[in-house]
Amino acid sequence: MDNTNKKQDTGYHADHEGQYDSGLKSLVRSLQVSFFILVIIIVGMLAYFFTFGGYFIVKPQEAVIVLRFGKYVDTYTEDWHWFFPHPVNSLIRIKTNPQILTVDFKASSFAMDEQQAQMGGPLDPGRDSYLLTGDANIIHASWILEYQVVNPQKYYEKCFCPENPLNDDEVLVAARDGIILGTRGPQTILRETLRNIVLKVTAGKPVDDVLYEKKQAYKDQVQALFDKAIADLDIGIKINSVALQQAYPPQRTKAAFGEVTAANQAKSTMIDTANEYRVKLENSVFSEKAEIMAAATTYRKQIVSEVKAENIYFEKINAEYANSPDTVLMALYNYTLSDVLGKIQEKYIVTKGNGKQQQIRLKINPEPLENVNKKAEATEGK
Repeated sequence: MDNTNKKQDTGYHADHEGQYDSGLKSLVRSLQVSFFILVIIIVGMLAYFFTFGGYFIVKPQEAVIVLRFGKYVDTYTEDWHWFFPHPVNSLIRIKTNPQILTVDFKASSFAMDEQQAQMGGPLDPGRDSYLLTGDANIIHASWILEYQVVNPQKYYEKCFCPENPLNDDEVLVAARDGIILGTRGPQTILRETLRNIVLKVTAGKPVDDVLYEKKQAYKDQVQALFDKAIADLDIGIKINSVALQQAYPPQRTKAAFGEVTAANQAKSTMIDTANEYRVKLENSVFSEKAEIMAAATTYRKQIVSEVKAENIYFEKINAEYANSPDTVLMALYNYTLSDVLGKIQEKYIVTKGNGKQQQIRLKINPEPLENVNKKAEATEGK
């Protein structure tokens, strides 16, 4: 009985040892396959790591900053490059093309019903955005800013850029209650800087200068101060332009401002009409002046010529008079008498008689000389 049990126990141990052998062999084969696959994966990763893993191409209108263990290495703006990939080196891509940013000072329609929105409901300082002019008038405005990154390193290091600068600015949220506190980043810096400058410049100007009369000067002053502020910050950004897209009064005061605008337009029309009349009158006066000056010049030349001629005649007569005074006097008398009598149409000569009676016969209502001349001309024509 003991031998039988012993044989049975021996068979059991043999079979059990055979199962362990086959299991170990399977485990060894699995480990070998896994190790082989792991080696292939490691070799592939190493091959990728030393080839395509650090390869990158700089896209158009883009700059790539290379950081090695978080420290700045270099900036690349074109071509392709290779560096050890992450975690040794990190690539930061930054846009270098012109970008647009809008800054609004507008009233919000939030919490307004339709009637309030049409009438222009009351402004809420905590909700609505607006500007206050130097003469205590409220206006709304919209500005458009165009900027460009010219120094990617300064832009990334000084502008509190998000982890990926291609994304929008980082939103700051309170840890306890989850309230949004604001944003942080380059767009926030530009937007808030422009807002502060617009507020400052607008507060020093009357509403007419901002909305109507000196709108361009107002815009130029804002742009000059904004350019200087960004240059002083030295954040690697160039300002291309700052444009005032629109500026207008609140909805409730638009009618009053419209009346002022209409009055200003009427005033401008009247001034333009007056200027046109002034120009027309000046041209007419200049033309008349030119005609008068020309006539006066001609008259002066004529008088001078006549005086010179009379002077020559007088000198000749004077020389003749010095030689024979009686003859010259008689000739002058006869010339004057013939000149005077030549201007008289009808002449009557009365001679002195020797004590005899004389008669003078006058023709009453004589025919005018003009009719006589016309009859003579008609007779000659026939």
